[in-house]
Amino acid sequence: MNTVVTLTPAPVLDRTYLVDSLREGKVNRAFEVHEYMSGKGLNIARTLHLAKQPVAAILPIGREDEHLLFPTPHPQILRVVPTEGRVRVNTTIVESGGRTTNVNQTAVPISAADWQLVCELTLEELSTLGADWLVVSGIHPRVIETGLPIDLTDLFTRAREIGIRVGVDTSGPELKNWARNPLVNLIKPNADELASLVGRHLHTIGDALDAGRELCEGGIEIALISLGEAGALGITAHEAHWASAKATKVVNTTGAGDATLAGFLSQSRGKANPGGNSRFDLDIPTGLRTAVAWGALAVSLPTTLIPSLNAAPSATVSTPDRDQMVTGHDVARKNEA
Repeated sequence: MNTVVTLTPAPVLDRTYLVDSLREGKVNRAFEVHEYMSGKGLNIARTLHLAKQPVAAILPIGREDEHLLFPTPHPQILRVVPTEGRVRVNTTIVESGGRTTNVNQTAVPISAADWQLVCELTLEELSTLGADWLVVSGIHPRVIETGLPIDLTDLFTRAREIGIRVGVDTSGPELKNWARNPLVNLIKPNADELASLVGRHLHTIGDALDAGRELCEGGIEIALISLGEAGALGITAHEAHWASAKATKVVNTTGAGDATLAGFLSQSRGKANPGGNSRFDLDIPTGLRTAVAWGALAVSLPTTLIPSLNAAPSATVSTPDRDQMVTGHDVARKNEA
């Protein structure tokens, strides 16, 4: 059983409003509202905890909003670093027809001293739990003193030196920064992000497959690519697999990518050797099958809080069909949290 430590550099208070339909520029009435602490790494950790996987979630939380942690589900997995300021807020509006609108606040800046404390706590948890994976998920805040994004180089280097695999799930410039860095074992772009990384449109599974292999040639070991309704790809330098699962209904696509990554991590067997340069055996098909099943379950729920994994649908894994189209399908949105 894998042990995973997740780090969410910019946690968030998620507010989800369920409406019959969204009328732009008008007053809208929500028939249901949910509010809870969230963030991509926290979503992954919660889902792994449901699967009874050993996991810890590192969260820098603004001291003014520490009270928000009290109603947070599964508090036993939280490892909190109190920081200055407040927690950002993300607003999601989910229409009855399944359309989702997100308004996400940018990351709150963090001081250099607080970021150092976050990194030290992360390394401590990795050692204490004997972790297999460190996964950093979500947008990256800027450092107050420099105005530059947080630097993960030392954290990743130290993690790899003790044989821990590193996964990154983010977007924008931060994704481009790490997408071909040999300190990172795994990245999880969606189709739009993958197209941005390789600088061209991706119309078919074959296009996405070639783009994923391009990233592996650049130093990434595993490219886990979510393609929404068109399934997902798991690609390494030596193998490639495609998987798909049918969602019973599509209610809210926010957080589906987090569930997908959690599913893959839950089944990724094998451990790196100290030094961080060796490759290791992973069961990509099994991990991919669980990934798409949990992702399909997630889109059928109104929020990113998954109450149980028992209703996850069955999934199929096969050799990628290069001619299958991906353009025009709903790509599961990444909740930049």
